Amino acid sequence: MGLMKKIELLAPAGGMKQFIAAVENGADAVYMGGPLFNARLNASNFSLEEIEEAVDYGHLRGVKTYITMNTLLDNDELLPALKFANELYRIGVDALIIQDLGLGKLVRENIPGFEIHMSTQATCYNVEGVEAAKELGYSRAVLARECTLEEIRSCIRPDLPEIEIFVHGALCMCYSGQCQLSRYIGGRSGNKGACAQPCRLPYKDGKDMSYPLSPKDLSLIDHLGDLIDCGVSSLKIEGRMKSPEYVATVVRIYRKYIDLYYKNRKYEVSPEDRLDLLQIFNRGGFTEGYLYSDPEENLLSGKMPKNEGVHIGKVIGTKKGGLYLEALLDREIKMQDIVELTESKESFRVTYLEKLKGRYILGDLKGEPKIGEEIRRVVSFELNTQAEKTFETGKSSRKLPVDMSIYSYIGSPLKLVLRSGNVSVEKTLDANIEEARGRGTTDDDIRKQLLKTGDSPFAPGRVRISKDDNIFIPLSKLNELRREGLQELEETVKNRFKHDAYELNPEISEEDFSPSVYPSDLQNMNDTLILPQLTKGKFDEFLRVNADRISEKLKASDASVLVHNIGWIKPFSERGIKVIGGYGLNITNVEAKKAYMSLGMTDTYMSSVELLSRDEMQYVPLMITEHEMKDGTLTDRKGEKYTVQFDPETHKTYIFAE
Repeated sequence: MGLMKKIELLAPAGGMKQFIAAVENGADAVYMGGPLFNARLNASNFSLEEIEEAVDYGHLRGVKTYITMNTLLDNDELLPALKFANELYRIGVDALIIQDLGLGKLVRENIPGFEIHMSTQATCYNVEGVEAAKELGYSRAVLARECTLEEIRSCIRPDLPEIEIFVHGALCMCYSGQCQLSRYIGGRSGNKGACAQPCRLPYKDGKDMSYPLSPKDLSLIDHLGDLIDCGVSSLKIEGRMKSPEYVATVVRIYRKYIDLYYKNRKYEVSPEDRLDLLQIFNRGGFTEGYLYSDPEENLLSGKMPKNEGVHIGKVIGTKKGGLYLEALLDREIKMQDIVELTESKESFRVTYLEKLKGRYILGDLKGEPKIGEEIRRVVSFELNTQAEKTFETGKSSRKLPVDMSIYSYIGSPLKLVLRSGNVSVEKTLDANIEEARGRGTTDDDIRKQLLKTGDSPFAPGRVRISKDDNIFIPLSKLNELRREGLQELEETVKNRFKHDAYELNPEISEEDFSPSVYPSDLQNMNDTLILPQLTKGKFDEFLRVNADRISEKLKASDASVLVHNIGWIKPFSERGIKVIGGYGLNITNVEAKKAYMSLGMTDTYMSSVELLSRDEMQYVPLMITEHEMKDGTLTDRKGEKYTVQFDPETHKTYIFAE
């Protein structure tokens, strides 16, 4: 049996500094967005030229680059998106991360050499969904964050696409791809990359305002072994809106423990690394999410929907009219740290620090602190400085190994062959080698010059020397040969990943695409079995066991089945049942409809909530969460009310506009 492929550590980048931080701290691949069609339009993102620069930087260090094109598309956006995808293929992007199955269909048909990954926005959460992803040409499926370890394991088979899961960073309260709350409140659709994050705002549940929709950040740093052993292909860190310091710190720590597990088959996270993860960003601590079970109340961030930092002490007094505070500290702080007072909500950079016996004096303040209130450090100057060293110096510590073979024989040109991986180049000098008249050029002389790879993206590997005795080679010629060879090798490595763009001739229907709320043959919903919008969990198990029996009953009454998820289209279609696609499929263009029809869907019913007006959204869920919430009403800051309903049969909570 061959060796198992090592798991991929996939890091986010919202800008070039983040990209470099990810690469230099050990990422195997980086994902980022371009200027269009990505679900983080508020990130800095990359122009096409910047993407190519990043792709080249990564490839010269053995790192892949994936581009997110993970928004839903209207009909008139399909061709521009396809053309942009073609440009990404040309410059050497390794894969696209796609939500809209219409775009995925066009890429597969028109740019067949381009690898595509199914985004978590496509709400894939079961093996049936992964099987559908394979049929549609995806090489990887990014599972919903709500999947348990057992559900993840059930999706992994050698004949199916790779599985990617999130291991660190922000959690969505709602299943990704199914949230309509932002669009309902302010017209900003998360499925179009413009989510306003209303889940991070306070709501009144009864008398008090709280944050019932704000989860803690996910951290699976303690469970990497379970994920590696179950066969996951890629571990993904969330954070395309985060700072380069965040990317550097989180990637560094996850790289460390992935490598430790492969080396020792076990590891224990140090208190220092655990503190660094909390310090760089956390919302009320971390959660393991749904990996082993419903985290219940431990899922929520509590009173801190933003970065909480770490506790360092409390206020015991003030000095000089409130300009400074007196504190008892449990942790050492340093000049330039940024601290926050949790009750008065003041944050300030420490520009004055005096250590007295048993207490500290900190400043400068603008407000009046309260005696006894907690002090938290939200930015560690030392941790950030450590991180900055990896992406601000302009020097890369991550290089590709290069083997060199030199051939020097009297009467023949000097020849140098450089090889990195499966790429090689050959350079020769015009002048022939001459016999030495005095001291000849030794093997050590040659090796010393060849090992000077300097600021190139290559690290010296093996050096092989084949030569006559008593030859003379000017050191300047050796340096020239090495320098030109490394430059040519660099261009060869970069160009190896680039392609000629395809000549696009897509047949995209120009017909108007609008929500088919009531197809002609679906006037009577009593003739249709309606599956829940999300079947993950026990409902999936029930359908697997009873699919044949259910299908026989449907055929006996000539009834249809309405499904909201990609996974259950083909299983019912193959059993001879007419399958109607529901709004959970998010069909917003004619090509997406064709993609679902290729799986066996015959028609649609309210093809996507995205196509409905605000008034028409009254009867569809704005959020669906795996988290169990009590039935009741939530009221936002503007007095808008929302109904909360928990369904014990599917173990899902649904939130509707009231």
